[in-house]
This record gives sequence, C-alpha cells and structure tokens, in this order.
Amino acid sequence: MKQRLAVWVAGLCGVTGLVWAGTIDTDFIQQPWPKQWVHVYEVGRYQVRWRQRASKKDGLFAGVRAEVASSRSAVWGPANDYADLGRMMPGVTAVKVVDEGPNRHVIHVDIKVLWKQLHLTFEVEQDPPNAIRFRLANEALGEFRGVTTLEELPQDGTASQPSPKTVVEVSTWLKAAHPVPMRLLLYVERRSLLRGMRDFLRSCEQQRPKAS
Repeated sequence: MKQRLAVWVAGLCGVTGLVWAGTIDTDFIQQPWPKQWVHVYEVGRYQVRWRQRASKKDGLFAGVRAEVASSRSAVWGPANDYADLGRMMPGVTAVKVVDEGPNRHVIHVDIKVLWKQLHLTFEVEQDPPNAIRFRLANEALGEFRGVTTLEELPQDGTASQPSPKTVVEVSTWLKAAHPVPMRLLLYVERRSLLRGMRDFLRSCEQQRPKAS
C-alpha cells in the first residue's frame, strides 16, 4: 500500500475529493512560514520538531520533523507503505489504489466517523528518493496539500555518527472552503501528525537489522 504519510490527516476531510492533473506544487509549504511557531515534543521515545502557522487568510500550515538512524534508501520503503493504515487511522474501512502510474497514484480511502461514511480521494506523486507529495481538493472542503521529504545527512566518520541518518519531514497545508475553528484544526492536525510520526519511527526502527 502506498503513502502512509499522505493520509495521517484524512480525518480532516469529509467529502469525496476531486483529483487534479499536473505536478503538485508544494514549494510554498516547504519554506519557513512567516510567524511560525516551533516546539520540540517527545512522542514515545522519540524527539520531534513541530511547527505551525494558522491564518484565516492563508490557511493552516503544520509540519513535523525527525531524524531516523537509517539511510535514505532504507527509509523510502516505510515512507511509502500504508499496509497498516487501518490500525494507525481509526475508522478506516478501505484503502484502494484506483490509478497507478510511474511515481503517481490515486488512492481512495473510506473512513467511518460515528454514523457517517466518508469517501476521500488523494493524488500522490513520488520523487524517489527525495520526496512524496500529496493533494486532496474539494469544492466543499477546500484544498489540502502535503509533502514528505527525506534528506540523508552526510556521515562525518566519527563516533558521534557511526551510521547513516535521514531527516524526515512532513509539511502540510489546508485552505478550508468555509470558516472553520483554527484551534480545532490545529489540535486534530497536531495529534494526527505526531502520532503518525511516532508510528513511522517505530516502523523504521523495527526494520533496521539487529546488531549481532
């Protein structure tokens, strides 16, 4: 299953998405945001950096960043795996790839929230091994975009860095079609992304070869 990170915030979306054609532009999401708020959290045994910016005019920006003690090539696989999405995301009843091409996928996600069944459509683009971009657009909801970037840190050959490390960062942007309480959106986004990063780091740790 492709793109675990793309659907962490699927709980924000309540209607069927409309898929756009063309490259997904995420450059503005990856830049430092004006007046962004940055904080370091402990999620499980892992330390992550969180940043956010909420603006009624520009939308909601949120992102989480962490280091993984693995090479970028080793991290790329877990970053594109959603085999355990149903266990990670409460309410997920079905995940289906409905269109698949070279480094491009269209994914349908069904989620049941209380008595309501939601049908979401995500467009995903892969730029191996550097980035994964995703988008959901809907006339009733607005537009949601995100990008997961992977950057392998150069090894210095010292005891302080005996093995490869990769910086993984998930950055998202949501522009709602109608007024929505920003505090509630921030709470849902922060909870989803932090939990998702925690589970992702656990998955990477479990896949690393055990020392003999």
